[in-house]
Amino acid sequence: MSQVRAKILLALLNGMIWVVLILILLFFSLAADGFFSTSNFINILLHASILGVLVLGQAICLLSGNFDLSAEGTVSLLTVLAAWLMLPSREAQASQLGGIGWELSPFLVISLMIITGTLIGALVGTTITRLRMNNFIVTLAFQLILRGIALVVSMGAVLAGTPETFNWLGGGRLGPLPYSVIVTSMLFLLTGLALKNTRFGRELYAVGGNPHAARASGFNPEMTITKAYMVSGLMAALAAWMLLGRLETTTSTLGRGLTLETVAAAVIGGVALTGGVGTIKGVLGGVLVLSVIDNGLNLMDVNPFLIQGVRGLIILVALLVDAQKIHYGRYLA
Repeated sequence: MSQVRAKILLALLNGMIWVVLILILLFFSLAADGFFSTSNFINILLHASILGVLVLGQAICLLSGNFDLSAEGTVSLLTVLAAWLMLPSREAQASQLGGIGWELSPFLVISLMIITGTLIGALVGTTITRLRMNNFIVTLAFQLILRGIALVVSMGAVLAGTPETFNWLGGGRLGPLPYSVIVTSMLFLLTGLALKNTRFGRELYAVGGNPHAARASGFNPEMTITKAYMVSGLMAALAAWMLLGRLETTTSTLGRGLTLETVAAAVIGGVALTGGVGTIKGVLGGVLVLSVIDNGLNLMDVNPFLIQGVRGLIILVALLVDAQKIHYGRYLA
């Protein structure tokens, strides 16, 4: 195979996400009634906003050459913890729904969520880097631990009725556009600029591409990886705030299944599982593709079990594309 052909194929693989998105939009516009409507596009963006924030955190970790499977556990714990701290006691409500009874200020709770999410990320990153443990297994273990803590805090109950001042990010709107969509768009823009123009961005790509060469260049791979997990924890906290504000209710299982979607969206968008390769623009494309497919299949009344199968197929295709990109990238190296 010539280098010219390899370069063309690699460029097609890198830009394929936007072609796929256009084709999917055309397909559902013909196959799903009501797909091309303002309200439906807002629904797509609402789903994409929460998923997108989590995918940003996942993409940052993947760029450093690591997975983060703990984010959905962080979402579960923080939504339960936030509701538990803000809601009246169960006895005061004379039901099984409620919190500890402290009724803390939503502003204080939001701050605690962000701090806790970032600290969880720092703990995960430190465990991986300082104890030399496998990132996949460590983050999977943290996911189970965090969800277990959420179950203990909630005692298996549904916590419902969060205050309006807390719900504005998830449920509020500026005109027809939800605040969550606006905030997520700003996060994508800021993250893209940070990766291009800051030392941390350069460190991520360097460490993900070759940690030994990065160390020789004066970077600290352990600190970079820990920072990546802190960013992921912060993004999980923001996603938890959005999700709880939108639903106004939570259980210890809220957020389950989001991990595979975040990995799929990042990889479909061009982030290499081996680290060091990917753009935020591509990640955005991956998020939109998954959100449009979910929305379109639901409008077509496709069996939910079949939708799960489609998601699995998408992940498989994403892995295939990633493998081909690695192959052609090595050929050109």
